[in-house]
This record gives sequence, structure tokens and C-alpha cells, in this order.
Amino acid sequence: MPILFIIIILSSMGFGLVLPPFIFVAQNFGASPMLATFIISTFAIGQFIATPIWGKLSDKYGRKPILILTMIGSALAYLIMAWADNQSSLVMLLIARFLTGLMSGNFAVATAYVADITPSENRAQGMGMVGGAVSIGFMSGPAIGGLLSGETAETASLFWPSLLAAAMSLITLFAILFFLKESLSAEKRSEVIKDDKNKTNKEGSFVDILFRPVLGLMVLMGFLVFFAAASFESIFPLWADFGFDWGPREVGFCFMYLALIVMITQMFLVGRIAPIFGEGKLLIAALFCYIFGLLFMILVPFSFEPPSWKVMMIGITFTSFGGAMFNTASTSWVSQQASPKERGAVLGLFQSAGWGGRGTGPTFAGYLFQSFGPNSPFIAASLLMLPVLLIVLIIRRRTLAIV
Repeated sequence: MPILFIIIILSSMGFGLVLPPFIFVAQNFGASPMLATFIISTFAIGQFIATPIWGKLSDKYGRKPILILTMIGSALAYLIMAWADNQSSLVMLLIARFLTGLMSGNFAVATAYVADITPSENRAQGMGMVGGAVSIGFMSGPAIGGLLSGETAETASLFWPSLLAAAMSLITLFAILFFLKESLSAEKRSEVIKDDKNKTNKEGSFVDILFRPVLGLMVLMGFLVFFAAASFESIFPLWADFGFDWGPREVGFCFMYLALIVMITQMFLVGRIAPIFGEGKLLIAALFCYIFGLLFMILVPFSFEPPSWKVMMIGITFTSFGGAMFNTASTSWVSQQASPKERGAVLGLFQSAGWGGRGTGPTFAGYLFQSFGPNSPFIAASLLMLPVLLIVLIIRRRTLAIV
């Protein structure tokens, strides 16, 4: 677990490095808010496509080979991103963003690795450690990326953050090669391959998993939540620039604070309280925190003259806390519905649904931002949490009935 923890930190740092300046760079290349957020969303579209595939391949061939392959791809994708910035090319920026998403679909492999080595009763704690590792990388990445990318929106650059992200991918690759042990035994991998050869129906396929009553609802839940989360996260730099005149540096430090809250929640809180209250109750509490945080951000800070970004951070705190608790508890919940032989596929499908939400949410947020005003994406995201709350209640009733 310690080696995997370090590997996830290094990998997520690369993602965080390019986050603060990205939307500003896209706009500087001539993109509208809607087009800029669409380019951002291609990262999630790539993950939507690749996540279940990487997960299923890792069930067959092991976690380590897939992690190695995706790290090589990530390094190449970030090098293309640096070149796109140097050429001021929106098309190349889109291609690079999409490729980084394809390669970052390996998060399902990392979570499957944790599920391989942790018992069911400690699963939430294990997933919290993974989420905390992501948060540490995400916390340091945006801060460094913000410092490397320019002081204002007009001078934002992806060149140096992209090069550093490529270097972090290569460091991660060497850590996997020399220090990470395979978590899935050869016997289990051969069982999966043998089962696939002997199957004469759709049992265990993505379609089969999707149409199971509980798992199907969980997949829908993941899509809706991450649709809302991506709407908020992708449009936040433009919203903060509009409300507080922020540039990449301020956005980077804000994302660093957000990641700090996520890290504390996932590493030190969720794993301890999940065995007491259960994942279902944690998800309900998380949704209420998320709604409160979003509405607070757009209402309370602007009652001051001038608008107070310090008060806005209270809303960020609640939103970050709610999102972190939901992400960890939901992943643990889903993993408990899967057998060991299909765990990578089930987690991959769930996370792919989440990335499907992240792939469509940003463009929707960009459209709302330019058509109905800066606060409209936040209002839409908070309203979307209401059907999610209903889904969680239905799943809890069904799982309790089964037990």
C-alpha cells in the first residue's frame, strides 16, 4: 500500500499541474466559454471510454502491466500538450487533453488494486487512502502549476506545467516498474481468462453489470454526481475571474485548499465513520453538504461590497467535504457489490459513468455560463443533487432488504 500511495500521488500531481491555466489558455487561443469547457471535458470523455477497458484488462492480465502502459501514454500526452501551447493550437490542445484522459482511465486499476489487498470491512478506509493520495497530488499540483503558468488570465501558459507533468509521469512509471508488486495472483488472472473463454452469454459483461438492479442505479448515481461536480469545477476559474478578478495563480491555490479538505476527509474521516454509520448514510450527508456549499458560494460572498472571496471559501469547504465523502463512500459501496473476479470491471464501469458525467458536465456549464449568467451552473448542479438523493434512498432500501 505505501508504494501504491506514492505512485497515485505522483500520477495525480501531473493532472493537477495543468488544471489552473487550462481554461484561460483555451480562451486565449480564441475559444468561447462553451468551447473551452468542451475541450476540458475531453479529458473525462477519454476516461469514460478507457476506464472500464483498463479495469477489465487488469482483471485478465494484472494491475501492474496496465499501470505501466498508461504511464507511458500519459508522458507522451503531456508532451503533446506542451507542444500545443507553443504552437497556440486549439486542435492539438484538444487532442492532448483527450489523450491524457484515455491514459488516466487507470484509476479503476488503482482502486481494484486496493480492493485486492483489503478485506471488505476495511474497504472504505482503503478507498479513503487512495482518495487521500489523489488529493495530496492534486493539492500540490495546482499550486505548482499556478506558479509556473503566469500571473493573469491573459498571460496563462501550459508549457512548463505540461513538461513537469510529463516528467512526473515518467517518475511514476519507474516507481511502478521497480517497486510495485502485482496484487492479482496468476491463478485469479487465469480464472478470468478461462471464464471469458467459456462464457456463452453476456454474463459478466458491461451490459450485464449495468442491468443489475442495484449496480445499475449506482452507475446512474455516479453519472449524475460527477456531471454536477464537473460543472462546478470546470467553470470555477471563469466564475472566480468574473467575481473576484482571479487568474491562474489564485485558482491554483484555491484548488490546493480544496484538495486539502478532500485529503483530510478521505484519509482520516470517512474510513473511521463508515463502519459506524454505513456508506448509505454517509452519502446522504455528503449530498446535503454539497448542496449547501454550492448555494453558499453564489449567495453569501456577494452580499459584501466588494464581494468577499474569504467568505466564499466557506462554501468551497462544504462542497469539497461533501464531494470527498461521496466519492469515497460510493466507491466502497460499489466494490462490495462485485465478486473478486469482476471487481476491476465493476469499478471500471462505475468510474466510467462518473467520467461520462465529467465529459458532459463542463460543456453544459459553459453553455449556462455564457447564456444565463455566471451563477447558473452552480444552481443547476445543486438541483441535480435532489434526484441523486432519491437514488441513494432507493439503493439503501434494496441493499438492506437483501441483507
